[in-house]
Amino acid sequence: MACNMVLCSSKLMSCAKVGQRRVSAPAPLAGARRNAARISSGRPLARPPAAAPTPAVPSQFVVGGDGDPQMAAFQQQQASAARPSAAEEARTVLDQGTHGVLCTLSNAADTKGFPESSVVEFACDGSGRPFFCVSGLSAHTQDMTSDARVSLTVKSPNFQGMDCGRLTLQGVVEAVPDADKARLREIFLKKYPSAFYVDFGDFKWMRMSTIKAARFNGGFGRAPKLTVDEYLSAKPDPVYPFSRPVCGHMNADHQEDGKAMIKHYCGLDVDAFTMLDLDRLGINCSVKRNGETFKLRLPFPHPVEDRKAIKDAIVEMTKKAKGAAAMNARTPGGTI
Repeated sequence: MACNMVLCSSKLMSCAKVGQRRVSAPAPLAGARRNAARISSGRPLARPPAAAPTPAVPSQFVVGGDGDPQMAAFQQQQASAARPSAAEEARTVLDQGTHGVLCTLSNAADTKGFPESSVVEFACDGSGRPFFCVSGLSAHTQDMTSDARVSLTVKSPNFQGMDCGRLTLQGVVEAVPDADKARLREIFLKKYPSAFYVDFGDFKWMRMSTIKAARFNGGFGRAPKLTVDEYLSAKPDPVYPFSRPVCGHMNADHQEDGKAMIKHYCGLDVDAFTMLDLDRLGINCSVKRNGETFKLRLPFPHPVEDRKAIKDAIVEMTKKAKGAAAMNARTPGGTI
């Protein structure tokens, strides 16, 4: 009887051929011991080199939609989607932002002249100029007293990463005149009701009275040039304060309506959507499609100026989107 040795599922087996059948039996004990010796020798197993990480590029940034006709049409639609100007967005960020990073030039002996930064509460005086209530004991207050040149960086209220808006103002601070203190105190306490320290004797009011530069970045690919005059002449968005409750309601209770609106107005089928925030011209959304997550702009059919107008616009958009979907369902191959 001839005996063949075969390797099956990494185990050594001896096979005896009997007629047309093969009968397999465990390898001899000596062979098993040799294999065990090799495994327990402590010699490290060879591993393939790890691939270098590759950053994922959202599909909306691929020119031409990366061969996807629906994405290509969507990109063209997004290029002309109505949105506030950079100056209006910048003013809204300052108006609605809460804590910012205040940078001063250090007056300390060991770091004199070096940049120093502090997280501070601030408010806007109505003209686009930020002001602060600061303690005379704070290092940044002493710095500003010595050298009035500062910068303030503020994130958008819905900031989640580098694809979200942020604003940096550079300028010169001055003490707030007595005639303005009562008005600014009221504005500050409306924004920070728990700021009990505003009436402490060692706190003072300071304002960036002169703005030398306004630098706004709205996210990837959105860093337009902005002059100080453009910034100061713009107004904050009138309906942005309603973003949180409206978006929260839509995200919680109207997922299908949101996807239908995106399909109708942006021409894109999405698997899920999240409303991030809104302004008088439209809604900023994060969507998932074919395993990718990216942002899109869903414009309102017309500008809105108050909360009721927001509701009316969304109801109108929902009805049109549902009507178009129903008509398409009745028309084979139809797309509206």
